[in-house]
Amino acid sequence: MVLTELWILIKDVFIYIVKFALPIAALVISGLSYRDSRKANKIRGRLNEIEEKLKNFELEEKEREREEATKACVEARVVKISKGKYKMKVWNSGKATAYNVDFETQPEYENMVFKEKVPFEFLEPGKNFEEHVLVYMGTPRKFNLTTHWVDSQGKPHSKDQILSV
Repeated sequence: MVLTELWILIKDVFIYIVKFALPIAALVISGLSYRDSRKANKIRGRLNEIEEKLKNFELEEKEREREEATKACVEARVVKISKGKYKMKVWNSGKATAYNVDFETQPEYENMVFKEKVPFEFLEPGKNFEEHVLVYMGTPRKFNLTTHWVDSQGKPHSKDQILSV
């Protein structure tokens, strides 16, 4: 008789576990799973945003590189050749050909730099030309110079510089 009562008690506990404990455990597990999936979705959303920003940055970088490849940049520098003799080198440091290259200085320094070769018809990347610079006593040791050029599309460009003797 004790065995049958024990068996009935075990059977009732088993039925109780099956009816109530397993559904509660299933609800708890599904709640935890839902919370974890929300966290994963937030992380996935952040990752997608970062990937999109990275793609936009790479696209902008490639556009800049392409633009730089089609851009000329004309610069100048005064170089001492020997005692009392100076020349101004004008060169294209860009990656595209510059057309109708010219330069101008402030009116009070125009007689200091000769303009024998300008306007230079075209200046290829890495190429240069030279102009004579007249330096005498009382000549200022620095002056402003603006280089002008046109790109292959006909768009004018200029660059301001301070040159020192």
